[in-house]
Amino acid sequence: MNRLGAGHVRARPEPPNSHAGEDMRNVQFEISKGFVAIVTGTLVLAGVVAMSLPSAFASGGLLGLGDDQPASTQCDTTMTGQNNAVINVASGTTCLVNLNQIGAVNVAPGASLSVTGGSVINGAITLVGANAFTMCDSSTKQGAIKASTSPGFILIGAGGDGGLLGTGLLATPCGANHIDGAVTLNGNLGGVEVGGNSIVGALTVSGNVAPNHGTLTEDNATEVEGNTVTGLTTCATNNPAPVNGDHKNTFTGGAGGQCAAL
Repeated sequence: MNRLGAGHVRARPEPPNSHAGEDMRNVQFEISKGFVAIVTGTLVLAGVVAMSLPSAFASGGLLGLGDDQPASTQCDTTMTGQNNAVINVASGTTCLVNLNQIGAVNVAPGASLSVTGGSVINGAITLVGANAFTMCDSSTKQGAIKASTSPGFILIGAGGDGGLLGTGLLATPCGANHIDGAVTLNGNLGGVEVGGNSIVGALTVSGNVAPNHGTLTEDNATEVEGNTVTGLTTCATNNPAPVNGDHKNTFTGGAGGQCAAL
């Protein structure tokens, strides 16, 4: 302070905006805290909701957690381009990526198959006791699909599942397939999802058991969702009964049993 005389005191003015930087830092800190709180709250809420919902919702409708995560992701053999002979998968995981396949594809017990990237299979796909099967964004021509007694996840299209709260987070997209033939899924034990596909033939889903493990590679229920099926759809003795994850199917050939209301 500067003294001007007896009884006169003049306060030294502070430099303008001396607190501006500190105020701005405080604002930024508060915004950061708010953002962290929102993100944390969202994740906690999602977890609470997931634990409190029935398995049919948690597996396919509201949250979409664990529905469209392929189990056959690590490829031991990859085939692309053109192949003009029958494929027999004896062991490991074979991945067909944008492959034009002329001939049937057979998968032995314990082996896995992944068909993705616009592959076209001119023939049937048959799996007996296969470790896992994934088919996304691909098609068959005059080729039925039959998967039975698999201990792993059978994923044929994801039917519109959207990951965490519909954001796509934690989800690996699995696009729809066009299947020119019947689809038969019988007695599989690792979860089954058939979603968003165009099936020119009958669809039979029977005797499948969902594992209920809740992991990202296994369903909590057998799912039949968002498909268009021109042949008769029959579902029976699946445990638990199939759900559609809030994605209604179009059964132009009619549907019966556990799939009648899907």
